[in-house]
Amino acid sequence: MSTNYSQKWRNRLVNLSLPTLSLLAGIFSGLVAWLLLDPIQGKHLEQLFQNELVNRLDMRAVETRRRFEEFIKEWQLQGHAISNHWQLITYLNSFSWYKSAQRTKYYNESPNWLEIGHPNVSLIAPGQVVLMDMRGKAREIYQRKLLPFNIDRILELYPKRDDAVITLIEGTPYLLVWSNIAYQQDTDPAVVLLIIDVDELFLAESQKMAHGTDTLIALIDSNDQRLLVSSNQEKIPQGSYIRDWRDSYLLTSQAITQYQSLDHDLLFTTMVSRDVVQQNIKNISKLAQLDRLLAALVYVVVFSFIIFLISAKINQVLKRISRYGQQALGVQQPVIEKGNVLLQLEDWVKKFFRQLITARDTLHDRQEKRIRETEVLKSALFDNSMVSIVTLDEQGIVVEVNGTALNTFGYSRRLLMGRRLEEIAIKPDDRSRFRDMLGRCIKRSVGPSFCRDQPMLAETANGEEKAIECSVIPIHLQNQTLFNVYLRDVSGRRQAEREIASLAKLASENPNPVLRINDKGVIVYANDASEPLLTYWDCERGQTLPLYWRNLVASVLKEGVNKVYEINLEDQIYSLQLASIRELDYVNIYGRDFTQMRLAEMQSRQHQSELVHVCRLSTMGEMSTGLAHELNQPLSAIINFASGCVRRLQTGSGGEAELLDAMAQITVQAERAGEIIKRLRSLVGKRPQEREAANLNHLVLEVASFIEFEADREKVEVCVELSDEVLPVMVDLVQIEQVLLNLVRNAIDAMKQVDVSQRRLLLKTERVNNKMVQVLVRDSGPGMSPETLEHLFDAFFSTKKGGMGMGLRISQKIMQDHHGLIEVVSEVDEGTTFHVILPTDPKLELPGF
Repeated sequence: MSTNYSQKWRNRLVNLSLPTLSLLAGIFSGLVAWLLLDPIQGKHLEQLFQNELVNRLDMRAVETRRRFEEFIKEWQLQGHAISNHWQLITYLNSFSWYKSAQRTKYYNESPNWLEIGHPNVSLIAPGQVVLMDMRGKAREIYQRKLLPFNIDRILELYPKRDDAVITLIEGTPYLLVWSNIAYQQDTDPAVVLLIIDVDELFLAESQKMAHGTDTLIALIDSNDQRLLVSSNQEKIPQGSYIRDWRDSYLLTSQAITQYQSLDHDLLFTTMVSRDVVQQNIKNISKLAQLDRLLAALVYVVVFSFIIFLISAKINQVLKRISRYGQQALGVQQPVIEKGNVLLQLEDWVKKFFRQLITARDTLHDRQEKRIRETEVLKSALFDNSMVSIVTLDEQGIVVEVNGTALNTFGYSRRLLMGRRLEEIAIKPDDRSRFRDMLGRCIKRSVGPSFCRDQPMLAETANGEEKAIECSVIPIHLQNQTLFNVYLRDVSGRRQAEREIASLAKLASENPNPVLRINDKGVIVYANDASEPLLTYWDCERGQTLPLYWRNLVASVLKEGVNKVYEINLEDQIYSLQLASIRELDYVNIYGRDFTQMRLAEMQSRQHQSELVHVCRLSTMGEMSTGLAHELNQPLSAIINFASGCVRRLQTGSGGEAELLDAMAQITVQAERAGEIIKRLRSLVGKRPQEREAANLNHLVLEVASFIEFEADREKVEVCVELSDEVLPVMVDLVQIEQVLLNLVRNAIDAMKQVDVSQRRLLLKTERVNNKMVQVLVRDSGPGMSPETLEHLFDAFFSTKKGGMGMGLRISQKIMQDHHGLIEVVSEVDEGTTFHVILPTDPKLELPGF
């Protein structure tokens, strides 16, 4: 049955024309080739691309985390830039910084110690810029947005050094950047704190221009695998769990070790859309499938055409053989007028199919070879993409170059391709060295170390010189060997090495003493400027400090805080700051020679005392009329009582009791005149500064009595409101009276410009807090403009005709010497109020209280 069936098909094939059979055979062969090659090659290519995409995902994860950490480093640099800015250093030497120690000051607009528009990194600005002291207290806060919690929770994290950390507060990540102020003179140490929200914009800006939209990044809480924030909140919402996205994204998570808070365990996750990956694979597979289909169609056409030609030629030959046999030999030969002779050429067909299979295998090998060569070349070019890479052939000609090299040297690809590298990018003095190095590496006549990190000088397109390290690495392909030349720019590293070497000499070149003491009290290091201190301690380098100083060093190291001590040598005064380095168990001692400063301070105090004395004399001269009036009253009373006594004695009309009463009045008025003269002498007398305990209420009453006559003359209503409690202060009585007298007389002069009915002067004492008391001097004058207030305490600035402009300047200096403040609040047409604030101590005892 099977034999008959085969014979039936054979008869059908024989009846087909050879061209038709050749076309059918070509189509059949193409389909067979398609069905055999397509699944095998498709799966192979898909696996290759899957492996490549996984490798690309790993590389992308490393790159995204590196860019994220670089972004954090940029914020650290911003913090250092602010802490070293001259505006901030100038502000720390101002009185306003001292004042901010009383209470935290908030800004909604950029403060004067911060440059407008800073700090910013890309499109990100910190939510808060905090200026805090070394005790962790926030002194001044510039807030662009309000925090949803108390800022003390952040201040508690201060690590006592420059640092940057990402931490979670109430489930929200924040970047905290601390930077200690680099230079502080005669001020409390301070620290700049930047608080930046790690939100969607932060993550997106950290990866700007780094990859396409198919890649997202996120921060994950490793404890519950919950997403804290992502670079696209619309696609990956906050609060979702990572398990919900594994089906939609390829995920790679890495720990953030350098910038992570110890209290939290965060993971940096890179997410690539599976749909995009699968679509890429599908697109690439379709292209490969189309290539194979086109190849199959070409095979069909070529095969059919060849078979057609061969069959036509065979038909002609057979016909000629048949005719020749019939004519020449007389032998009847079968002549095939139609059908095909394919069955007669079965052996040839079998051979053809063997060749077809061989061609298929050859094509497959060529495709795999092409893919391997492409992957090797791509890997060599882009694995170290941060370094300039140029690929050369065995003749030293440029055949490929990466983008970093183009950007570094400023040449276009067209100018580099096909030329020798040393003729374009290497300085003339090093070209022979480069050619020698390249030639030896190509011939492999030297060891691998000779082909690595050779220092040379490169030259960019615009003539800029760069220090580089050159390395040559061979790439072995099937038919040739290429060489990758790595040109690493080390200009920045060389500069950093020079700076490190310079910094290493900083201590020895310092004109001030610098010493290092270990935890045993041994002098590990002392520069040349420390010789006076070593002589004072009677010890040398490598020896142990005296017992008292060893105890100080141990105390500083144990407490972990810096302390300042002052010592007097024979001719020098030194201020020594002991700085604790607890992690290394030693203490640094930084000395400063304060001799000239102390002498200058003594001279300054003497000049100030003389200037205050001159100011008091000037004030007394201006108040001479009032003083004469005060003296005239008791003297007139003495004269009247004395004249009455004389008349009564002459007439004999007065009794003994009346005469004694009159004599008593004379005594009282004489003592009153003497007291006025005594007060005047104490006020104008030149004497050294003396601090004594006094009641601030009594000082205000004394000043009020001085200006009583002048206030009556100018029709000024003086109102004195004294605190019900005793306000003890330790002050120089004459100097504080001088400050209050200046302010009161200025207020009386200012109120000359307003109507008599509106002239009112208020003197009020009150307690500010447990450490401060104040006197308010408030007038109802015309007030002052902001321009006047800006220069009010400048030397030689005065709004009065003929005024010296030194009264308020001297008053401010007196208050600074007393560790107090003098502040002013004024509005035009509303009057002026001066606040004289002095330190107080509840334990201070006053005579008579």
